[in-house]
Amino acid sequence: MKVSGKTRLIGLLGDPISHSLSPAMHNLSFEDKAEDYVYLCLPTGKDRLKESLEALKNFGAKGSNITYPNKIEILKYLDRESEEVKIIGSCNTLLIDDNKKVIGYNTDGKGFVKSLEENNIDFKNKKIAIMGCGGAGSAIITAILMAGAEEILVKEMDLEKAENFKKKILTFIPNVKITIAKDEKYFGEKLEKGSLLINATPCGMAKNEKIFPINPEILRGKDLILYDIIYSPLESPLIKKCKEYGYKTFNGINMMINQGAISFKIWTGKDMNIEKVKKEILKLIES
Repeated sequence: MKVSGKTRLIGLLGDPISHSLSPAMHNLSFEDKAEDYVYLCLPTGKDRLKESLEALKNFGAKGSNITYPNKIEILKYLDRESEEVKIIGSCNTLLIDDNKKVIGYNTDGKGFVKSLEENNIDFKNKKIAIMGCGGAGSAIITAILMAGAEEILVKEMDLEKAENFKKKILTFIPNVKITIAKDEKYFGEKLEKGSLLINATPCGMAKNEKIFPINPEILRGKDLILYDIIYSPLESPLIKKCKEYGYKTFNGINMMINQGAISFKIWTGKDMNIEKVKKEILKLIES
């Protein structure tokens, strides 16, 4: 990959992000499509988000991805936002225009739905259970409801946040059912056998790699399909436990690549070569 005096920056703002595969994915794609950009991880928590965004603007960056813990915090600093961001209430992709105005998008939900379709996971007219309705979780809930899911069961530690999100989503998609679990036990009781269970929390990744988002004993005997959106490690503690129970499991690699492809098109106007990227990403993981 050649970097010149005209090469423009695109970054990833979040913390922790040293595990991220986004630089490999996007830098490969910039080279593949002859786009003069470079993608870098820029470790940033909520306390430095505003100044980091200002730095990107001052350096003439094309945009950025936003990840945990900044997907909701970034809303304070947007000049414009897409319809998805207005509905979901979180943002994972920024485009900085020629006037240094910041436009926010959310590609998480569409990337997740695409990954379900690729793995032949049937979710339409079904009850879905999800843990976490923060930045990624709210995007996933919105996208799967818009794509045809019938009912959502939500486990979220911050019940007030969950109830507020429920009220908001029902104003946009009124003919669906959303149940907020009052506690872990209630969530387990309402979790139906054979359900699609999604982990949209950071429990299991990087600094939280030994933490479960739920007591796995609650899941025993449910014959679930687990989709853990974490991809580093490839097998989170929850995936390992569900495999022990004999359940079908999926990690977040496909979601990561699919949402990245949507972001790539926002920045460049070009389609990412998804199959080529997936092949190279898996090589990196296996090496």
